[in-house]
Amino acid sequence: MTSVSVEEEFSLNLNKAESLISNWLDKLSKAQQGHYSETEYLNSIHQWLGIVLIFLTTGVTAFIFFESEQNKDLVKLMIAIASAMAAALSGIVTFGRFGERANEHRITAGRYGKLRRQLEFLQATCPNLQDKKEFRDKLKTLRIEWEYVAANAPLTPKEKKLCLIRQFLI
Repeated sequence: MTSVSVEEEFSLNLNKAESLISNWLDKLSKAQQGHYSETEYLNSIHQWLGIVLIFLTTGVTAFIFFESEQNKDLVKLMIAIASAMAAALSGIVTFGRFGERANEHRITAGRYGKLRRQLEFLQATCPNLQDKKEFRDKLKTLRIEWEYVAANAPLTPKEKKLCLIRQFLI
């Protein structure tokens, strides 16, 4: 049995706490960045699909009453194809909910950022763990908030891949 002095035990606890905070800060930062990246990706898809849909529907509307002496059948076929593409694209935009999903990821990224900032504040205000109970209580509260955010967060692409892999393995 080894005897550990009070100073050594305090130093060990301080090192463990610093390691835990560093680990949590890294995870929160990555989660925040992942959700912001997904927000940008989904917003980009939403904008491009919207632009293409606008051009298709405008083109179909503009040429629906167009009468051509030459290639009547070809013009009608092209209008029909463009109309079908616009309808399909409209369905993809509606059911893909890219804008809504982007907003969900933006909100989640903000929540992770809030947790990260709270942890950074805790790290700055409790450098020597002067009040261990208060420090533990704040960490516990932060962990509970983190679990709530994670439970209600939409999946990022990396998490989706992991879920698919788990489904195939089970």
